[in-house]
Order: sequence, then structure tokens, then C-alpha cells
Amino acid sequence: MQKIRVCIGSIDGETISPTHMGDTECFYLYDLSFNHEPVFVEKRANVAQNMQHDGADKMQAIITLIHDVDVLVARQKSPNFVKIATQTRYQPVVVKHDNLQDVLALLQTDLEQIYAHVERRKTGEVFATIPVIG
Repeated sequence: MQKIRVCIGSIDGETISPTHMGDTECFYLYDLSFNHEPVFVEKRANVAQNMQHDGADKMQAIITLIHDVDVLVARQKSPNFVKIATQTRYQPVVVKHDNLQDVLALLQTDLEQIYAHVERRKTGEVFATIPVIG
């Protein structure tokens, strides 16, 4: 089964954090696959939340925490989101909605495009594309 793991920053598991991803309290991980409902994997506390904004140490701490995901989802395109797109294997995605269930539905609708980006990154390709959904 083709699937991707996404990481979404949220305080309560219902609303996407309005801040940059690195400034959110918790990360909610979901597995998305074609023709299936999203599956909640787990919630992880953001241990880097209070580190210096836009710092390389903060970006590395978050990547270490969520090392097993493919896609990072946030409401804002931060400087570290751009660095993640151009320097790592992770695919950032910016969303325009704040309800977590709506965001999961939008990601599911655009899964083909997102999956294609993830597959390119798995081959070692690095590029600056950050899809904006919704």
C-alpha cells in the first residue's frame, strides 16, 4: 500500500497551530494512503518549542523528533520550512485551513501531488517546491 506519514502542528488535536511549525506545542502524526481514511499514529511533544526562532539547532531538533515522517504541514511558510525544502528529504506543505480534520481531507484530495513530491525526495532529489493547499 502506498502511504505517506504527515506531521501537523496543533495544540489540541483539533486546530492547526497558527504559528510556524517549530513554535507549536505538539505534533500529530497521521498516515495517509490512497482510497483509505487518514490513520492517527501518535502525538509528540515539541521539545524544541522554546528554542531560538529560525535557528539551525531548532530545525535539527525537530527533524530528529519527527524523523519518521515524510511531510510537514503548517499554516505558515517559515524560513526553516524553506530550508527544510531545499536541504532535506522532508516535503513541507502549507495549508490555508485551521481545522485539523479539514486539513486531512485536503491533504487526502491532493495526495497524488504530495506523494509524487515525496517519491522524488526519496530518490535524493532536493527542490524548493512547497505546495500551498486550500
